Amino acid sequence: MGGTSTPKPSLPPQEEEIPELEIDVDELLDMETDDTRAARVKELLVDCYKPTEAFISGLLDKIRGMQKLSTPQKK
Repeated sequence: MGGTSTPKPSLPPQEEEIPELEIDVDELLDMETDDTRAARVKELLVDCYKPTEAFISGLLDKIRGMQKLSTPQKK
Protein backbone atom coordinates (compact mmCIF):
# COMPACT_ATOMS: atom_id res chain seq x y z
CA MET A 1 0.00 0.00 0.00
CA GLY A 2 1.08 3.63 -0.44
CA GLY A 3 3.10 5.44 2.19
CA THR A 4 0.80 8.45 2.34
CA SER A 5 -1.22 8.63 5.50
CA THR A 6 -4.63 10.18 5.48
CA PRO A 7 -4.89 13.22 7.71
CA LYS A 8 -6.71 12.65 10.95
CA PRO A 9 -10.20 14.06 10.87
CA SER A 10 -10.43 17.31 12.73
CA LEU A 11 -12.66 17.56 15.75
CA PRO A 12 -16.32 18.17 14.98
CA PRO A 13 -17.14 21.86 15.07
CA GLN A 14 -17.97 22.96 18.57
CA GLU A 15 -21.04 25.02 19.27
CA GLU A 16 -20.26 28.66 19.51
CA GLU A 17 -19.13 29.47 22.99
CA ILE A 18 -21.37 32.17 24.34
CA PRO A 19 -19.75 34.25 27.03
CA GLU A 20 -21.87 34.94 30.07
CA LEU A 21 -22.84 38.51 30.66
CA GLU A 22 -24.80 40.01 33.50
CA ILE A 23 -26.71 43.20 32.98
CA ASP A 24 -27.87 44.80 36.22
CA VAL A 25 -31.41 45.91 35.43
CA ASP A 26 -31.70 47.75 38.75
CA GLU A 27 -28.64 49.80 37.81
CA LEU A 28 -30.26 50.65 34.47
CA LEU A 29 -33.56 51.55 36.17
CA ASP A 30 -31.70 54.00 38.42
CA MET A 31 -30.26 55.88 35.43
CA GLU A 32 -31.93 59.08 34.36
CA THR A 33 -32.15 58.74 30.58
CA ASP A 34 -32.32 56.12 27.86
CA ASP A 35 -29.10 57.57 26.44
CA THR A 36 -27.16 56.79 29.61
CA ARG A 37 -28.76 53.33 29.76
CA ALA A 38 -27.87 52.62 26.13
CA ALA A 39 -24.30 53.81 26.70
CA ARG A 40 -23.95 51.50 29.72
CA VAL A 41 -25.32 48.48 27.85
CA LYS A 42 -23.05 49.21 24.86
CA GLU A 43 -20.13 49.36 27.30
CA LEU A 44 -21.10 45.93 28.66
CA LEU A 45 -21.47 44.50 25.14
CA VAL A 46 -18.20 45.96 23.85
CA ASP A 47 -16.77 42.47 23.23
CA CYS A 48 -19.87 41.27 21.42
CA TYR A 49 -19.15 40.87 17.72
CA LYS A 50 -22.79 40.49 16.73
CA PRO A 51 -25.05 43.49 16.09
CA THR A 52 -26.34 44.82 19.39
CA GLU A 53 -28.62 47.70 18.34
CA ALA A 54 -31.83 45.63 18.20
CA PHE A 55 -31.03 43.98 21.54
CA ILE A 56 -30.34 47.32 23.21
CA SER A 57 -33.50 48.98 21.90
CA GLY A 58 -35.60 45.98 22.97
CA LEU A 59 -34.02 46.03 26.41
CA LEU A 60 -34.68 49.76 26.79
CA ASP A 61 -38.33 49.21 25.80
CA LYS A 62 -38.69 46.59 28.53
CA ILE A 63 -37.00 48.86 31.07
CA ARG A 64 -39.38 51.71 30.21
CA GLY A 65 -42.25 49.28 30.86
CA MET A 66 -40.72 48.29 34.18
CA GLN A 67 -40.36 51.93 35.19
CA LYS A 68 -44.06 52.50 34.59
CA LEU A 69 -44.83 49.53 36.84
CA SER A 70 -42.43 50.51 39.60
CA THR A 71 -43.14 54.26 39.67
CA PRO A 72 -45.92 54.96 42.14
CA GLN A 73 -48.78 56.74 40.43
CA LYS A 74 -49.34 60.21 41.81
CA LYS A 75 -52.97 60.96 42.58
